[in-house]
Amino acid sequence: MSIMTVCGPVAADKLGVVTPHEHVYIDMRVFFAPSPRIELKQIGESKVTMDLLGLLSRNPFLVKDNVIMEDRATQTAELMRFRYAGGETVVDATTIGLGRDAELLRKTAVDTGLNIIAGAGYYVEPSQSEEVKQLSIAQIQANIIKELTVGIDHTNIRAGIIGEIGISHEMMPFEEKSLRGACRAQLETNAPLMIHINPWSTEGLSAMAVVKEEKVNPERVVICHIDVENRYDYIKELLDDGVYIEFDNFGKEMFMDHWDIVPGSGRFVTDWERVLLVKRLIDEGYGKQLLLSCDVCLKSSLCAYGGWGYEHVLVHIVPMLKEVGVTDEQIDLMLIENPRRWLVP
Repeated sequence: MSIMTVCGPVAADKLGVVTPHEHVYIDMRVFFAPSPRIELKQIGESKVTMDLLGLLSRNPFLVKDNVIMEDRATQTAELMRFRYAGGETVVDATTIGLGRDAELLRKTAVDTGLNIIAGAGYYVEPSQSEEVKQLSIAQIQANIIKELTVGIDHTNIRAGIIGEIGISHEMMPFEEKSLRGACRAQLETNAPLMIHINPWSTEGLSAMAVVKEEKVNPERVVICHIDVENRYDYIKELLDDGVYIEFDNFGKEMFMDHWDIVPGSGRFVTDWERVLLVKRLIDEGYGKQLLLSCDVCLKSSLCAYGGWGYEHVLVHIVPMLKEVGVTDEQIDLMLIENPRRWLVP
């Protein structure tokens, strides 16, 4: 059995250590939110520099440059750190609405020697054009299948997963169409399905209601971003549905000031709190449903800009997990076996 990467199919036993949710290149200008405060407004169009990192640790969306990662040399160097740490496969969750570039992804896979898996489908409604918002469920389904079986855009570079499919803090009309189209494409192709859930919401439950209605096997589904607020009851309900859940915000410990918090945003727990919850869920028997990643999508998350980078789980989180009693076998389960089983059933 194999999984499709941007350079072609790769056998399941060659995937190795997988980071199951990252962004190699991204354009999130749709979320750029300059401060209304006079003394901060002017930094919105600045470059990310060291003197701004403190502000960005409290609100990463103040500076437009922070939500764009497009430099090939920088991204290649960052990914090589992941490879040097023992990583072998990167799932790139960038879909339509986030600046996906399949050709650049393939060049970067060649540059780094990593397996890079691209995603098919559509991000959240606010990131879509009016033309895209008018697509029917059947058209969305057909487009996703084309990206999986023929190629992304005008290329022959095929996606290997469906997603991340975007769901906002309240599921919007296009997002429901997009998710249903993605589910129907999944049923036709058996491709792995990844669903982005607004991190400060419990819309994973609404998404799962759609998944159930569309009769998708939950073992083919990943629900993302459950580790921003660590809502235990919400997480357990998802796990009991049989899906994978993703601790994919390791490295993000941002404290949003209350005046910057709007619907659909909020604060982040710490990596230590995430580690403790991972240990609790393992002890409760959910280890086979856990995935670990960093969802690098901000310049300030890159090592070059003072962040922890793509290597963070391997270099820093694994020792923390061991400190609380997670075994090597359990770590391999989350970093190798679980993502492989999701990607290649």
